[in-house]
Amino acid sequence: MSLGAMSGSIALGLATIAVLLKLYFDARAAHAAGEGAIAGESRVVPLSSFAYTLMVTGVVVVAAGVVLVLIEPWETASATTIAAVLGGPAIFLVGDVALRRAVTGRIAASRIVALVCLAVLALIGFALPALVLAALAFALLLLLLLAASGWFRLPSLSVDD
Repeated sequence: MSLGAMSGSIALGLATIAVLLKLYFDARAAHAAGEGAIAGESRVVPLSSFAYTLMVTGVVVVAAGVVLVLIEPWETASATTIAAVLGGPAIFLVGDVALRRAVTGRIAASRIVALVCLAVLALIGFALPALVLAALAFALLLLLLLAASGWFRLPSLSVDD
């Protein structure tokens, strides 16, 4: 493997983890501030603990995906690489959706769209090099972060109990 591919894989992996951690800390801050807290706080605590566990697990799976991409960045992605590179963000987003649902009673449509996009990428992932697949996952997460930072607004769905 060339030094350029190795450094590119590492930089992309670190950037992806940084984006996930920023989304994680934003979610924690919103939860701590009680933004839009809904009635039934007793059920929010267990669900939020589970959601945080999912989010952290997603970051750990992404880190494993970074290692897999680093091993063979230009080889067609294997099932294991696809599962780690796309499954990590998917696990994270499921936790994020669960947390937002528990705290605000709303589900961000952007998270659902991102999960669908990750599923589509998983279907075509076998035709892509691992590094390209990781770059696409990073781009998707970066769009979510930019939306969360207020660069543009995406709709959310209200969910009735």
